[in-house]
This record gives sequence, structure tokens and C-alpha cells, in this order.
Amino acid sequence: MKKMEKEESTVMRRILLGATLLALGTLGAARADAEDVKVGVVEGLSGPPAIVDFGESYLQGIKLALEDYKKNGGKAGIELIVYDDEANPQRAVSLVQRLLQNDRVSAVMGTVSSGNVMAFAPLLQRAQVPLIAGPSIATNITTDFIDQKPSYIFRCSMVEKYQIDKMLDWGVKNFDKVGLLHSTTGYGNFAAKAIEEGMKARGQELEAVEAAAPGVSDLTPQMIRLRDAGAGLVLNFHESFELPYRAMPRIGYTPVVAGNWGLSSQKVLDIVGRDAIEGTVMGQALDLSDPDAAAFDKRMREVYGSDYRWPVVAALGYDAGQIMFKAIDQAGSDDPKAIRDAIEAVDGIDAVSATPAKPFSSSDHECLNADDVFLGVWRDGQVVQLN
Repeated sequence: MKKMEKEESTVMRRILLGATLLALGTLGAARADAEDVKVGVVEGLSGPPAIVDFGESYLQGIKLALEDYKKNGGKAGIELIVYDDEANPQRAVSLVQRLLQNDRVSAVMGTVSSGNVMAFAPLLQRAQVPLIAGPSIATNITTDFIDQKPSYIFRCSMVEKYQIDKMLDWGVKNFDKVGLLHSTTGYGNFAAKAIEEGMKARGQELEAVEAAAPGVSDLTPQMIRLRDAGAGLVLNFHESFELPYRAMPRIGYTPVVAGNWGLSSQKVLDIVGRDAIEGTVMGQALDLSDPDAAAFDKRMREVYGSDYRWPVVAALGYDAGQIMFKAIDQAGSDDPKAIRDAIEAVDGIDAVSATPAKPFSSSDHECLNADDVFLGVWRDGQVVQLN
């Protein structure tokens, strides 16, 4: 009798233990769904105007994506922790260390400067915390890590190689003489090297190459030399995008200007003027003649007013946010590894930019591929796809 009672007692304890574990499991799942997840955002929000333009625009897109995530019933209580790296690599590294050690974030997004990203990306890879980089564009940001299985480094932004390749294919086909203007910064020298190598690969050479330091405010001598060389197309890879336009009217020079996607900024349009910038070409991943892109552009203007200046950068920030927040939902927790795996697997993104529905794979952590990048052109005050 006692043996039977003991067996019944054991069975009952097992039933109660099972019920308790089930209840804890259910509670754990509920807590995972409702958990607060911290996402660090590092952007250049002060410093050179071009940097601020990039950083603020990308951040605007991320914030709007978070607003939409909440409106659409997102399960996680996502908190953005935003820091300004001032376009300084040492500060960027320090801020990422703070995000990891003090804020204990589950993921990071940013930043503008490719050099800053390359400085802190190894920290995130070692810490096994996922990064969606942007709007930095240096070609090797993800490829330097993709063979480290698993790679925690992703990007949702333009890729320098893709826009240069598109530009050179178009340039050598349509112009007899191509000239280059670039800055002497790390970025400017990197772009110049890629362009010169790209021209040689196409059996062509640049007619003239002119460089200027970032602090120079008058590019008249450089533009005179490009004019005298007969360059009908000037590739503009100087971060002060507006400077060539100031010199050209004074010297009677009217080439076609093409260059970095920075030329699509509303600020450049405002400084240069609608007539002067008409016909300028640049790498692009947003076509404002598309109804969905136009609707996004209209909404951003309504939300941010005059602070909204850069449709393509804001759109990529928005799509990066969509990817990150959907991945957090699918991970069901604040575990960085689970979020990394979900970012890589995420599908069904209804992107505003040219980002595909399934942006990433185990062998490709770029949200844009070569076929997603095209050339844009200023027409009647807006950037549309070049036909």
C-alpha cells in the first residue's frame, strides 16, 4: 500500500513539475516576445555638412521604420540608443565599446564614415553582436568578414564598386574624354584608384585627373585644367560636392557632371540651384518616379519637413530598420546570436529602396547587389532613373 502511495506521489510530482516547466516555458516565451531589446545607432550627426546630411537622413529612416513597426503590432519593446560619432574613428570605437559594455545592446546600426565602420566592426564580430552598417559605402565592409562563419557584419547601403562600375560603363560609352576630380581624403584617393583601374579594365584612360584637399574652397584651377583637356564628362568624387558648379560658369565650362551618390542630396540642389544641377548623374538605389518611392518621399516631407533632405539615404535607413526590427521579432528574444541568424534569414521585406525582399544570405551580407544599383539623374528638381 505504501509502495503504491509512493508511486502515485512520484507520478503526481512529475505531473506538477511538468506543468510548472510548461508554465515557465510559456512565461519565458511571453517574456521573449515582450522583451525590451536595445539597438545601438552610431551616426555622424555633427561635423562636416556632408557627413551630417548622411547621418541625419539615415537616422530619420530608421526612426520612421521603428514607428511603423510599433504601429503594425511589433512584439518587442525596441529601444534605440543613439550616439554621434562626429565622423571621428576613435570616438566611433569608444561609442561602440560603450554600447557593448554599458548599454549592453543586442545589435548595432551605423555609421556614415567607412573608416569608422572598419575600425569598430572587428569589435562587434568578436563580441558576436550583429551590425547593419550604413550609409558607409567602402566596398570591403562586409567581404572582410563574410568568411568568418558566422559573420555578424551586414550592410544596407550603396556599395562603392557598384556605383563606379555603372558610371564607367555609361561614361566610356557616351563620352570621348572623361576627367576626374577627387579629394585628397582617404575616401577620395580610394575612389580615384578604383576609377583609374576601372577605366583601364575598359580599355580607356582618364583624360585628366585633378585633386584638391578637403579644405580648399575654390576649384577654379582644377576645372580650368579639366576644361582645357576637353573632358566632356567630369567625375566628381570630392566630398564638397557643390564646388565644381561654382567654378564652371566663371570659365565657360559646361561638362556633364557625374559622381558619388552624395550628388542626389537636396542640400546640394539647394546650394547649386535647380538649373545648374540639371542633368547631373550619380549612383542611386531609389527611383522617385516609382509610385511607392514617391509616396515614401511625400510622407518623409510631412514628418520631417525641411530637416528631410536625402530620399535615397533615408529610404535605405528605413529598409535597414525594417530588416533589423523584423529580425528581432523573429528571434523572439534579445539574444544577439538569435538576432544575427534572423537578420541573415529575414524575408518578405517590402522595401522602399531597391533592396530585395530577401536581402541577405550566408554568403552575401549586402542588401544591395550590383543589379540593384542604377544611375540616377537630376530632372526637373528630382532624381529619377537615367534611361
